[in-house]
Amino acid sequence: MAIFKEHKLQLLELFKGIPEEIFVDLAKNTKVDHYAKVLHGKLFFYMLLYALLTYEKLGQRGIADVYSSPTFRLLFDFHPGKDKISHSSISDRLSTIEIDYFEQLYEYMYVHFSKLYPAKTLFGLKLHRVDSSLVADISSKLCEGLTYGNEHKKGKMLKYTLNYDGMYGSFGKIHNEDKYANEALALPENVIEHFKHSSDQSCVYIFDRGQNSTDAFSEMKSQEGLLFIGRLRENRKLHIVEEFDCTSKGFNQGTLKQDALVQLYGTEKSESKTGKLVRKLVLVNESYRVIRFCPKDGKEDILLITNILDFEAESIAMMYRRRWDIEVFFRFLKQEVNFSHFLSLNNNGIRVILYMTLIAAMLIMIYKKENELGFKTAKRRMRIELEELIIAIAVVLSGGDLQKLNLPEP
Repeated sequence: MAIFKEHKLQLLELFKGIPEEIFVDLAKNTKVDHYAKVLHGKLFFYMLLYALLTYEKLGQRGIADVYSSPTFRLLFDFHPGKDKISHSSISDRLSTIEIDYFEQLYEYMYVHFSKLYPAKTLFGLKLHRVDSSLVADISSKLCEGLTYGNEHKKGKMLKYTLNYDGMYGSFGKIHNEDKYANEALALPENVIEHFKHSSDQSCVYIFDRGQNSTDAFSEMKSQEGLLFIGRLRENRKLHIVEEFDCTSKGFNQGTLKQDALVQLYGTEKSESKTGKLVRKLVLVNESYRVIRFCPKDGKEDILLITNILDFEAESIAMMYRRRWDIEVFFRFLKQEVNFSHFLSLNNNGIRVILYMTLIAAMLIMIYKKENELGFKTAKRRMRIELEELIIAIAVVLSGGDLQKLNLPEP
């Protein structure tokens, strides 16, 4: 009997979202189980998922304990005997396991659950918010990473750039090179890769002032069908091509000050007679739409840039307002899904955990949405449901006598 009778969706229904044949096909196609004596792909997937959903603070020793946990073995019908594994085995497996296995599992689940629980649209468009987050918890031990600090103390950190569709993390990349400290490189790369990878042409990508590169705007605009809304610095130099009338338009987001077609200035590099590199501003021929308004809080003007021409300024501003959702999503990942530190210092392992984090977040978001809960409550109740499910299985299998299960000592 369900402990939370008012819930519309029970946890067991979510776990059934991945058919057994998917695991079989992916194991065959990715060869994830070649040379794997103990930690085969499906087992490792469920160990990581179980740990992400139940542990408050996760580490390699904790995942190794999951392998030995009687409750985990009972829940997933896993009977390896009394063998145990060490945290070094977890570390080794994370560093060598086929990343394609987890990437394709994530993609399957994203497509599957997006059909069942589609993200909300605004004006018929799916909004993909794009932003980055830096993680430097134990990154000073990383061999590769973005450098931070000064000559007295330096460390390394990683940069995650994610796309968020309002319901799920729709795309993600990890950056460990110093050049990606520049958002003008990281954000457009995510936008273009997701656009090329996705068959959905009803998306609009939304990002903040971190992306201000004229070259990047040109590259995004060159992708036929790619729509974006960004934000420029208020003092950005612009060449006005055509001004639109602002006075006759209804605008409820604040005070509309400008709606115009503009050209951007870019930087041209050349070598002087003395051999020095000289930079000068040049006008780029492409046109963009800019919308300048003062929001109702009156703090500072917001200057938006977009290649969407056939929507009212009000609609563009409303879509941009949804960009803040990704900040909430990042906070949820860090606070509830152990995204604020690394389980592996190896690039392969870090990518595995990225996909597993997005999968765990996907399940929590669906559970939260269906049962109308908050983030913290959703994860807490998922953990309680897991405990209830394990007890129910134990009672059925033992006929009321748990000694008959012959479970190993924890």
